[in-house]
Amino acid sequence: METGRLLLRNIRVLLGVVLLALVLWSHAGPAGADLLGSDPLIDAVERGNFRAAQKALLAGASANVRGAQRRSALMLAANIGAADIVELLLSHGAIFDLSDAEGNTALIYAAVNNFEDVIALFLAAGAAIDHGNRQGETALMRAARTGSGNAVSALLAGGADPTLTDFTGRTALDLARENRRNRVIQIFRQAGVQR
Repeated sequence: METGRLLLRNIRVLLGVVLLALVLWSHAGPAGADLLGSDPLIDAVERGNFRAAQKALLAGASANVRGAQRRSALMLAANIGAADIVELLLSHGAIFDLSDAEGNTALIYAAVNNFEDVIALFLAAGAAIDHGNRQGETALMRAARTGSGNAVSALLAGGADPTLTDFTGRTALDLARENRRNRVIQIFRQAGVQR
């Protein structure tokens, strides 16, 4: 009798393990994403590996896959300035105006890191240039605060509104002044921005 109960318990445990394995396998996706690991496209983009990103997309990975903090593959590519991967992702239907957990878009990532070539790709694709994150900060504000002069120039040339304010009422120029970003302050002055 005791042997029968032990056998029944072991069968239940085994069935539970098999069921869990089937669920995990069915959710792995066509590109081989592992629920217990990371996504192949996210891994490729984080490494700046164009060929691996291309391979993952051709295998069926979604160009809009998200990793930690809801950062999309496009945001990760913008963050490292990988213009070739940004173009690849856009050509595979990546949505450029998705936002992460803090409301930042791929354009904001490119602006913070001063990647004007990536900014140009997003603006040409029609990205929302004046999108504000959860603090109300636009790409122009974030670039001004971090001293990303090339990004500030590119955003102003692309039509970014320098009069917008964050939730505390500060403009991009105010943020540049607070953070002593003299080069950025000069760029604003040359563009005729007074506040």
